[in-house]
Amino acid sequence: MDTKEALQSFDLDPRLLYDAIAFSTDDYLYIIDMKTDTAVVSENMLHDFNLPDRVFKGLIPRWRQHVIERDRPSFDASIEAMLSGVTDEHDLEYQVRTRTGELVWIVCRGLLMRDDMGEPVLFSGAITNLERKGKVDAITGLFMHGKCLQVLDRLLACERPSGGVLLLGLDDFSRVNSLNDHAFGNGVLRRFAQSLQRLLPEGASAFRFDGDEFAVVFDNADRNAMQDLYRTIHTFANRQQDIDGVPYFCTVSGGIALVGEDGESALELIKHAENALEESKHRGKNTVSFYSPAMSQEKLRRLELSDRLQTSVLDDMQGFSLHFQPLVDAQTLHVAGAEALLRWDAEGFGSVSPAEFIPVLESYGLIGAVGRWVLKQAMNQCAAWVRMFPDFVMNVNISTLQLFEADFVPFVEQTLVSSGAEPRCIVLEMTESCFVTDLDTLRTTFDRLRSLGVRLAMDDFGTGYSSLGLLSQSPADIVKIDRLFIKDIHVEAFNRAFIDAVIDLCHSVGIQVTVEGVEERLELDAVRAIGADGVQGFLVSKPVPADEFERKFMQTP
Repeated sequence: MDTKEALQSFDLDPRLLYDAIAFSTDDYLYIIDMKTDTAVVSENMLHDFNLPDRVFKGLIPRWRQHVIERDRPSFDASIEAMLSGVTDEHDLEYQVRTRTGELVWIVCRGLLMRDDMGEPVLFSGAITNLERKGKVDAITGLFMHGKCLQVLDRLLACERPSGGVLLLGLDDFSRVNSLNDHAFGNGVLRRFAQSLQRLLPEGASAFRFDGDEFAVVFDNADRNAMQDLYRTIHTFANRQQDIDGVPYFCTVSGGIALVGEDGESALELIKHAENALEESKHRGKNTVSFYSPAMSQEKLRRLELSDRLQTSVLDDMQGFSLHFQPLVDAQTLHVAGAEALLRWDAEGFGSVSPAEFIPVLESYGLIGAVGRWVLKQAMNQCAAWVRMFPDFVMNVNISTLQLFEADFVPFVEQTLVSSGAEPRCIVLEMTESCFVTDLDTLRTTFDRLRSLGVRLAMDDFGTGYSSLGLLSQSPADIVKIDRLFIKDIHVEAFNRAFIDAVIDLCHSVGIQVTVEGVEERLELDAVRAIGADGVQGFLVSKPVPADEFERKFMQTP
């Protein structure tokens, strides 16, 4: 006995049958009398989408208004296929906007019944909220990892597969949660997801991965198109945003794997995109990397480095040392101080560049311990050299992560006391991005540090976030202009004009300017001519150990 025959054996009241089905499911139910265009919808559908009533005319055009603009063409095509007799089934996934403005993914399935003449009589079906089925992320409204793999598998199954996957990671997202709360963090994720969807070109789809990671699959995209896509997202992310008046700044890193080049399966493509994203994070974040086979070896090296660095930290900072680079008066070239720079040597690795090992220290949670050691050593050395030259100044680099440690300011105060260093002789250097992206959050910390008597320097000015306007409101006492603007300053009119404007503005608000990376006499003459206060670079000296620094620069005339 089939289903139709079985139902005929029941004396069923259609209203009771409908009520029983509606009660037993969370799906939205609809029935449309196609002759009169009169629809009956379930109570939850009426409420969640603010429809006129349980019974009303014109459900299809009314429902279309809830479908987001991007998905309307496919919705229209499906409805047209039914009405024109191509099919009697409607089965489509798309996003709709609820009465509260929230975007949700749904799958709408329906069957069109026809009379003996083939004319539409009844159209009924169910709409499933995919978030409730665990297929869509409840925070962002995006499909998740499994759907991304399905889309990639379809691309790979094409005769000539092409396209790419861009894996995105929000930089320092844990800091956003720590400074606010998880509800605010979820709001940031939701805002990013919604903005990401608006930025996507045709043929691209976004997905939510674990934590702060998102993926974009871009069909038929080549290397240039993938890079252009990241640049669009990068431009959006590199500005201050707010939620309910609370400002935040969260840049985004990317890793790209190309279909047909970087993997033979969806899982392999995702894995390689993750390797590329990790490379971007290691290179300083807020950038994008394309996957290359060499990244697997680089990742292995970073893991080995992290193990060795951990051993060095536990072994009383074995292998770490400080070198010192002179800071000199721009006009006289007399040594005014030094910048303490961290070095690390490990057996089997030799001397490893700070550009390589410092990101590893940050990534593996070691920067706090190492940073404190550096500060202690630098203050002790400063105290010794101040006894020889009372106005000697020591600059010490501070990681942004250290500033978020609750006891960082008390530690600085304690170290000043234990070392005997004069606070006026200590300058703490932080990157320009720290002053821009975290200024509102860290202003209290900056104020507390300055209240101790130490000064603050904005390092690497001009490398990515620079705005002359921020200088007038920055708590920095010193601005250090990056080597990027020094190279060829004597022939590059823009570089000269930029530094000239920075110096004028800084001097107008009492900020000193040091120019980094001066390597040639012509560069020195140019920065002298436009009024720089100090210079630093290989023209004077490369960083050297303390004893060599003392021998070369600390001898009494």
